[in-house]
Amino acid sequence: MGKYLVSFGDSNKYEVDFPGTLDQFTNSDIVKGLKEKVEEFLKEKFPAGNFSNIVPLHIEEANGGDYEKLDMSKIGGVLQNVMTQIGVEKFTDKLNLNAPFDKL
Repeated sequence: MGKYLVSFGDSNKYEVDFPGTLDQFTNSDIVKGLKEKVEEFLKEKFPAGNFSNIVPLHIEEANGGDYEKLDMSKIGGVLQNVMTQIGVEKFTDKLNLNAPFDKL
């Protein structure tokens, strides 16, 4: 059984057990479901924006370490982290627009 780490953008990494290769896991219903959950959440919160590039899904093989197992109880924390990342990105954009040399 393989162990893989899943994260969205700069979120915590969560461990997922999967009986297959990294390629199989990347194309699995588990990963598709995670992506759909985050995309639905983003569309609901930001109907006019596309923020999936700010919080891309990262998948890697677990190489030891002690990570929390990903289950449905952790999804709320993942989505809250997604909101924080988008807030930071938007605040940074606003700061950049107000920079002294933004007109150059």
